[in-house]
Amino acid sequence: MALQYQLDKEKFEALEEGQQALYRETDDGYVLDVEGIDDGKELKEALRKEREERAEAKRKLKEFETDAERKERERLEKQQEWEQLSKKDRERADGLEKQLSELKDKVANGERTTAAERVVAGLIDREAAGGVQRYELLRKEALQHIAHTPEGVKINGPDGEAWDAKQLGEHLSTQYPFLVDGSKASGGGAPGSKGGGAAKTGNMGGNREERKAAIKSKYPELD
Repeated sequence: MALQYQLDKEKFEALEEGQQALYRETDDGYVLDVEGIDDGKELKEALRKEREERAEAKRKLKEFETDAERKERERLEKQQEWEQLSKKDRERADGLEKQLSELKDKVANGERTTAAERVVAGLIDREAAGGVQRYELLRKEALQHIAHTPEGVKINGPDGEAWDAKQLGEHLSTQYPFLVDGSKASGGGAPGSKGGGAAKTGNMGGNREERKAAIKSKYPELD
């Protein structure tokens, strides 16, 4: 009876003692102990180790790629978050700067208007005939001579020379006597005076009565 090359434990124990001596024990049972025959165990072990190493290398590569991807994603998220925060900060700063500029303009215009009204208030009685309309017209003229600087409100003459409120009032009275109340003007010719003989349409470049007639023609609501 021919001997089998590989036996399990049950078949090995069924052999006679002399036959058992011809076998050697392995992890897979018992194999015939014959020189010159490779049972493939070392090859199998080498293949097993290679498969394990390859699997481990793949696992580490996947972990590395996953970690790199995670870091890149976090970097992009932080960059995007920083850009959004930076944009919000710029928008907030621009908004505050705009509000501050508007506030400064509002304060400057308010101070200019107040200075102009102080001058005009000494020239026109708003309760008189056409007082409100004349007040508004003269205030617009006064504002052209008033500027707001970092040092505050400044009054300038026609040639840019520095003036005070009194000088501006005298200038307005001289240039626009037809808008100033007679009792406050430097001479006659204010609305309500008894001067006559002016042309119906008047002449802005003529004498006081002619200028008065021109204003009445252009602004009939002042009568």
